[in-house]
Amino acid sequence: MTEPEEKAFNVPPVTLYTAAAMIIIHLLLIASSQDTVNWLYRTLAFSTDSFAAFLSEPTGAGFVPVFVTLNGHLFLHHDFFHLLLNAFMLLAFGSLIERLRGPAIFILLFLCAGWIGAMGEYLAGGAEAGSFLYGASGSVFGMMGAYVWIMMARSGAKKAWSFAAAIMGINLVIGISPLGNLLTGGDANISWAAHLAGFLAGLVIYKLLPRSPAI
Repeated sequence: MTEPEEKAFNVPPVTLYTAAAMIIIHLLLIASSQDTVNWLYRTLAFSTDSFAAFLSEPTGAGFVPVFVTLNGHLFLHHDFFHLLLNAFMLLAFGSLIERLRGPAIFILLFLCAGWIGAMGEYLAGGAEAGSFLYGASGSVFGMMGAYVWIMMARSGAKKAWSFAAAIMGINLVIGISPLGNLLTGGDANISWAAHLAGFLAGLVIYKLLPRSPAI
């Protein structure tokens, strides 16, 4: 008996729906008025000022907008390049995580890495700058952090940690050097801190999970 051939483009459902939601939201924003777009970014983007205010005086009512922005900022993007880069990387690395560990682990990593990525932006000094963070990059880097362990099991420690070093090196060069401003057109900054924190979150969380017989 022969096994059926695996489809060349076989994206598991939760990864596919997540990437599709990111794309659909961006298309809807393009079709919306500028006032609507500005309101949505003010409401859903992660604000380091608002988070700092919540930490200084935590309340149940204050937690609600913080929780909304911790999740909402993951589905907002600066432009099509930012969107397509995150969507492509999510489809590549997120699909692998969901196929090996299931949708619950994918969702856990996507959300926790995104949240911790936002915390990384805050801790890196964003609170003083009054910055707004948006994009799924923290979550995507979390998937790449988790992938290090999968790569280690399949290809060995040397290749896995070389991959991690290369990803973090590129992140720091783009995030800290003027190259980042060139890529965003100069009207936004690339959050190297959110990327780094998301990557470390995926690395740690995946290691703490029970081992899977699939790897």
